[in-house]
Amino acid sequence: MNSNYEQKRYNSLALDRLRLHTVPKGTFTDWLRAKGKYGGQHKVPRLSNNRKYVEEILEFTGIYA
Repeated sequence: MNSNYEQKRYNSLALDRLRLHTVPKGTFTDWLRAKGKYGGQHKVPRLSNNRKYVEEILEFTGIYA
């Protein structure tokens, strides 16, 4: 609905159409544990300028975009 996003999506100028993948409950926690990043002393990755985390999680679950 945001006009700025609409302009960037026009003819795939800057943003591709959104795709959603569902993963089993607990996948994110399991992924953090597998990376040794689960617990109080580790920061949860929140934002990224690339798809690194998404690709890792999809690969971890056996789903690949």
